[in-house]
Amino acid sequence: MKRREISREEQLKIWVFYLNFRTNPVLNDLFKTKQHRTSNTYRHVSLVAKKCVEYALKKKLDIDYHSLIRGAFLHDLYFYDWRVTPEKKLHHLTRHPKEALENAKKYFDDINPIEEDIILNHMWPITLFHFPKTKEGRLVSMMDKATTFKEVFSKKKDVLIFDLDGTLLDTLDDLANAVNYALDYYHFPTRSKEYVRLAIGNGVAMLIRRCVPEGTDEETYEKVLETFRKYYLAHVNDNTKPYEGNYEALRELKRRGYRLAVATNKLHSAANALMGKFYPGLFEYVQGDDGHVRRKPSYDMIAAIRKKMKIKQNSKIIYIGDTIVDYQTAKNAHVKCILVTYGFRTKEETMPYVNKKTPTVASLWELINYLDKNKIRPL
Repeated sequence: MKRREISREEQLKIWVFYLNFRTNPVLNDLFKTKQHRTSNTYRHVSLVAKKCVEYALKKKLDIDYHSLIRGAFLHDLYFYDWRVTPEKKLHHLTRHPKEALENAKKYFDDINPIEEDIILNHMWPITLFHFPKTKEGRLVSMMDKATTFKEVFSKKKDVLIFDLDGTLLDTLDDLANAVNYALDYYHFPTRSKEYVRLAIGNGVAMLIRRCVPEGTDEETYEKVLETFRKYYLAHVNDNTKPYEGNYEALRELKRRGYRLAVATNKLHSAANALMGKFYPGLFEYVQGDDGHVRRKPSYDMIAAIRKKMKIKQNSKIIYIGDTIVDYQTAKNAHVKCILVTYGFRTKEETMPYVNKKTPTVASLWELINYLDKNKIRPL
């Protein structure tokens, strides 16, 4: 291939273009599609694009870098799992490039000949008569095979199961407002936000139990609980928000091949609604309090997720939460545990009650760095 000197300024522009295109909303749905053994389609195309750029810059190739990046990201732009789609399974290897090209033209009205060559011909030599005609197409075809080989034969990543309240989302204001609405409705004294913060952790039934005045009879307690539930479900998203940086960090974990799930004592319908709004496409399964499994710290939610996601070994699970209840849940399930310190409990509030070797992180980006450098043992 022809070579040329590429300035540092041009290299920077190339990488900025790569990063910007990586966040294109059309690509978000590729998170949901399983690719190879340890990968989802988004992670696969992102790695192919990255390796193509790294190789081309190292070899100082005289090519169209923008078309290389776009073509690499779009070469598998299909939205089905061929393993569970009978009509696709038989001919997937040879026909998905054509479907990817049709989708690329559907969502991007400026697909150029280089990008078309990359998408349509990346499966050569399996697609015998579709040899890539461009330098960019041949490079993507080569890196696609190398990346696929690595994904198929690499060790599976751990499954990360997250708590919700205080770990993924700051829900304290909405929970406190709902608690106080229910208390006030029955003419009980309301509670401070700090009081509610410390009462959270064992599900809404226990939250209300801790917030009603001591000596409240069971019938009244049930009425307060039902009022809380109705109000909270109607106002579940008034003030709730993700913790800063969580969305980007979770995307990065997903891109790296981790499988993500949620185990929360929050009402099942509310948990799914919030995850769908704030983290669409990132979590394979959300297990909330649905009345069928025991609440944390029972291991039932972890067991339900393990069955749903077909996880064979507990040793592949890491549970991430922010309270002592989360630590006890991981311990009861005999899985690994990491606690975050930015949520509803501080490090000082939790560490006296947990194993001193339990890792803590101050952000989900710190979690990524910790997972890169450390081996965690199950509790």
